[in-house]
Amino acid sequence: MKALPLTIRQRLTLVISFSALFILVLEGWYIYDYSVKFYEWEFRERLEERLFLADSLLTSDSLHPFTAISKIPPGYLPDEKIIYLSRLGNSPSPINDNSLPEALDTTKFHSNFIYFEHIGQRDFCIRHDPKTHETLVVSAIDKYGYTKIQNLRYAVLSGIGIGVILLSLVSWFWVKRMLQPITDKIKKARSIGAKSLNLRLDVKNEHDELGQMGIAFNEMLDRIENAFVSQQQFIRNASHEMRTPLTAITAEADMALLKERESEQYRQSLERIRQRSENLSQLTHKLLAMSRLESDSLLPQPCATDEALLSAVKTIKTTYPEHHININIEAPSALSLQVLCDPAMLETAYLNLIDNAVKYGNQKEVLVRLFNEPGMVCLEVTDKGDGIAEMEMEHLFKPFYRSIRHHGQSGSGIGLSLVKSIAKKYGGDVRIWSQVGVGSRVQFNLPAMVFEKYS
Repeated sequence: MKALPLTIRQRLTLVISFSALFILVLEGWYIYDYSVKFYEWEFRERLEERLFLADSLLTSDSLHPFTAISKIPPGYLPDEKIIYLSRLGNSPSPINDNSLPEALDTTKFHSNFIYFEHIGQRDFCIRHDPKTHETLVVSAIDKYGYTKIQNLRYAVLSGIGIGVILLSLVSWFWVKRMLQPITDKIKKARSIGAKSLNLRLDVKNEHDELGQMGIAFNEMLDRIENAFVSQQQFIRNASHEMRTPLTAITAEADMALLKERESEQYRQSLERIRQRSENLSQLTHKLLAMSRLESDSLLPQPCATDEALLSAVKTIKTTYPEHHININIEAPSALSLQVLCDPAMLETAYLNLIDNAVKYGNQKEVLVRLFNEPGMVCLEVTDKGDGIAEMEMEHLFKPFYRSIRHHGQSGSGIGLSLVKSIAKKYGGDVRIWSQVGVGSRVQFNLPAMVFEKYS
């Protein structure tokens, strides 16, 4: 049979109730056990006092022991009996017509001067002289002690029951009150949707656990809202960037089909369509690359940065055969240029950096240097173009941002944003230094692989 699901309130109440029951039982058992031992010790002290009194009278008149014992004042012990045996094993000479019970262990007479025995409801205090074989016994029934113990037992049991019931009711009330903020937060969280991401949970006390939970949830909502806004902005920008070449392709095709034209005119139209299609293809490739970066499908693996660089330069030279690219690889060994990264993404980052330098370098030589810094593999790309204004530096890594001076050139404005995402994905960074009229220098850094040394 499947157990019914319990709420936190119900579980906490049960845990508190069972914990209280366990603690109260332990405490009740300790009080009861201590009280029983105390009453037993107290009653035995009283028995021992009567025994010493009877023994002193016997000592004062050892020739007439029974006469001496008869002078003992009336006892204050319930159902008190005093027994004197002149010789162990002989017929007893009882006082008050009492005799020793058969259950009494007489073997202890020879090993203990005074000892106690409990038989039935009666307690015995016994003194035996092994030389004269005289035995003196004082016994009584602790009626008041038994009554106290019985009352204590009922009080402990009823106290445990009442305590558990009261604590359960109180804990039910306080747990409900303490968990009410969670209930309110759940209702508020359920009301938050895509159109109300600006709503936040109320935090009354930011120092307790509920307050910390509310702060953490609000921070998560901030991240979700920022990501949602960024995604919407990204989709709008991507749609606009894709719509532009598609509109141009459609317009060019419509113009070519509007009337009969010379073959050269058709060739020029097809060339413009091809160029627009290539731009659209590059944009799509970069958008897909950014989408892959946000997923967990790209597992890092050892990559040779020098091979990725040479492959990227080869692609650039195919696109821009007239441009000169000066490559300088500075490293003590090939192993020092190894990084953990996705090979395709590494080549994409290098390709975008060199492509930007060639595209905006005013047809001048581009310097590419691959080298090591402590714990890092660095690619430095330097151009001698127009440079970047200081006011534009903070916007360079935003998706689809393009400098005002470069709006007339082909490009999507997503390249540097993609490069920074790749660096961040694999624990690196990107740095840019630029001066208007002088040129720009970009450095792309990734952590170098660490190889264990074996002796």
